[in-house]
Amino acid sequence: MRLTIPILVPEKIAEATFKTDVRFKTKAKVTKRTVDVSEAFGIGVDEEHHFVVYDNFTVEINKGNIVYITGDSGSGKSLLLKELATSMLNNGNSEFGRIITDREVERKIDSEKPIIEQVGRNTNEAINILSIAGLNEAFLMLRKYSELSDGQKYRFRLAKMIDSGANTWMMDEFASVLDRTTAKVVAYTIQKAARRLGRTLIVATTHTDLERDLNPNLRIFKHFGFKVDVKYRKVNSVKPCSLLRKVIIEKGSKRDFEELEQFHYRHGSLIIKAIYRAVLDGKVTGVIVYASPYLNLRARSVVLPQFTGKTTPEHARKINKHFVRIARVVVDPKYRSIGLGVKLVKDTLARVGYPYVEILAVMGQYNPFAVKAGMLNVPMEFYANYDKGYLTAVKRLQEIGFSPDMFSSKIHNLRVLKHLSKNTINEVKHLIVSHFISAKFRKPGLKEKVLEGDLGAIASALAGHRLPYAYAVWKNQKYRKCPAPIFLARTPKR
Repeated sequence: MRLTIPILVPEKIAEATFKTDVRFKTKAKVTKRTVDVSEAFGIGVDEEHHFVVYDNFTVEINKGNIVYITGDSGSGKSLLLKELATSMLNNGNSEFGRIITDREVERKIDSEKPIIEQVGRNTNEAINILSIAGLNEAFLMLRKYSELSDGQKYRFRLAKMIDSGANTWMMDEFASVLDRTTAKVVAYTIQKAARRLGRTLIVATTHTDLERDLNPNLRIFKHFGFKVDVKYRKVNSVKPCSLLRKVIIEKGSKRDFEELEQFHYRHGSLIIKAIYRAVLDGKVTGVIVYASPYLNLRARSVVLPQFTGKTTPEHARKINKHFVRIARVVVDPKYRSIGLGVKLVKDTLARVGYPYVEILAVMGQYNPFAVKAGMLNVPMEFYANYDKGYLTAVKRLQEIGFSPDMFSSKIHNLRVLKHLSKNTINEVKHLIVSHFISAKFRKPGLKEKVLEGDLGAIASALAGHRLPYAYAVWKNQKYRKCPAPIFLARTPKR
């Protein structure tokens, strides 16, 4: 029999005292073996025994705290987690809001559905949520839950927790099935997300090596019997992941890039200027590739008008002398979200040896790692080249039956095209030729095939539409004569 008296006493706003008393009453059935044991250890076989797990244990938890419950296996950690959840629910404490457990999360997951479809109200929100959880690799977002590794499944459960809107997250047997490196990455990711969103996180695990990465406000160590050690900590800021301290950034090679290129969502030929790699315990965990810059960029012309000009050999020499472009930042999915991408950028900006470093990244909208590394973000409204004609074309295509969110899918585009009349297809052809085909980047002969009415070409041209990208620039202070970006003194382009 178990006697439990959970008491919740509100002390002030966003703080509560939890008092728990848990003990078992047991009486052994009389058999030859129970009698033998009782005689050997000097205890009465007919007596009722009390086993105390928590003896009026009291702990204070604030809203938004990270609570780390650890200790001996079988000592009562899971029991405490359940008692805390029961106390919070039964006493109607609004500070801790709705509670969700990892078991509840798991029940809400569809194993055979792409994870991008299982969170968020739209694509942008889904990408943001998955990025917070460290699942910001494009191909990974398209996988089913059943196809993920154990570490990726943990991250997706976090994404589902974030998407649930619950105020308090509880996880039992936390990271118990993961290797210790992945466990540290997941611990760091979860506490960072909880703090960013102002959530209360309570985890229980036998592992004691996660304290630095969880960076808890409260650490509870449960011994066998009723002894409990409690340590309160004042957390002023989020510390770097413990693994990041061991990372070495050094010169890399094309081979390092090729080994990790499979984890990047875009491919294509590059004129490489420099490669640096991140090494952890002898393993290459990330690379950054610097390449030749684009000769003309609207974003650049807005912030550094001195470098605007016609595409002449002289202009090309000037741009190549002053600019280098971050073309790829690739991090092994196992190490996503611990700040490795930021470190790769931050530690190599000056090393590459150019007056200016630029980056254009579609994913930069969701994961601003370059800005965190010290690069200057240029708001999209200063340079966005989506003119009124383009926006009008998008609206008209939507009226015809295309979904802007699905433009990138050739299958979707073909499905719509096959149900259109000849006149409507002609209208679509001219909209695409006028607003969707870039003369600079289009495939040879694509425009001609579109005008001929080739449905496959029309679908491909629409799939290759211009994507919004984030632009950031960094000026090397070593080059004092070079001008600084001036976009802050300008009015956004309408």
